[in-house]
Amino acid sequence: MELTGPDGQAVKVKFTDQTQFRKDRQPAKVSDFKVGDMVAVRGEESADHTINATLIGARTGGMMYSGPAGGQGGPRGGIMAGGTLGKDYVVGQVKSIDPPRMTVLRTDNVTQTLELNEETSLRKGRDSITMADIQVGEHIVSRGEVRNDVFVPKGVMVLNAEQWQRFEELQAQMGGENKPAAPNNAPPKPQE
Repeated sequence: MELTGPDGQAVKVKFTDQTQFRKDRQPAKVSDFKVGDMVAVRGEESADHTINATLIGARTGGMMYSGPAGGQGGPRGGIMAGGTLGKDYVVGQVKSIDPPRMTVLRTDNVTQTLELNEETSLRKGRDSITMADIQVGEHIVSRGEVRNDVFVPKGVMVLNAEQWQRFEELQAQMGGENKPAAPNNAPPKPQE
């Protein structure tokens, strides 16, 4: 399965006979998913950046958040979480902005600093935005990597209230990935 992530990059998702599929909170099969569905993927990211999925979930007519093209029912899908929260992606509420940095309270109640650069893509719905367009209190989804103890995003997607609500519903449906990581897989220490 190929998806478009929030940073606009194509993401390949591999699944096996052990992968669970859920649609509308019910067990599903891969044939229940169609091009244009907004999906959430739980799994491990491999060295070649493909996701080995343990769970793929979606909601009929629903939207967790949109990919770069934005819009409900559009041709692009979204990916919730390939990799490790705090290391490969950050999801949460913007708590402070001090360009080029912003602090986010992640969904696991840990604060983390993001440092944007000239290569960071910023979007709100279908629109490209600047850091000045992001407001404290808004919710974001970002993919990137940790460099020198700071998360450097490739892309930041600002979610509207409906997208954030659907994201939270999908999190709950998938078992709530809001728990802190186990100590042997702990995310980087939060930045103040």
